[in-house]
Amino acid sequence: MEDGELLTLLKKDPNAGMERLIDQYAGLVYSVVGSRLDPAFCLSSDREDCVADAFSRFYSELSRYDPEKSGIGSWLCVIARNLAINLSKKRRAEAGVPDGETSLSRIPDDEVFESEADEAELRREVIKAVENLGEPDSSIIFRKYYYGESSKQIAEELGISVANVDTRTHRALKKLKTLLGGSEG
Repeated sequence: MEDGELLTLLKKDPNAGMERLIDQYAGLVYSVVGSRLDPAFCLSSDREDCVADAFSRFYSELSRYDPEKSGIGSWLCVIARNLAINLSKKRRAEAGVPDGETSLSRIPDDEVFESEADEAELRREVIKAVENLGEPDSSIIFRKYYYGESSKQIAEELGISVANVDTRTHRALKKLKTLLGGSEG
């Protein structure tokens, strides 16, 4: 459905409009939220809550939306991204981890249910393996897969070429696979 039609439906029949909006953009919003939530500190339920909050915020701020400036999907992604970043910052603060800290080895010791405990243990193992890659490879992997930064952004921050970032990423992932018990091929 085109943006104009969706806006008309949202104004005419909000329930049907929101249902259509969710059907059309849920996958995109899940992807954006998943790329911005810090998996070392956020629970799996946080992702669901953040996605729901993004759609809710979109509807509550619909009067501020300007179709001349961006498409519905883009605006929804900005909302979702900001909510996920803020939630990650909140969870990190609750765990006592300073906002600028790059090491993800400090994971909260709160009481968790058994499945969440297993998930947290797996995260610890992966984080330890990534940290053992050494610099700059560990920073590249964290930035690319935990923070969702592009190779270009990483290259600019680390002062290396995009090709170097991509090569290091490929080699680091192969090494991680071996370190975490996968076959070497």
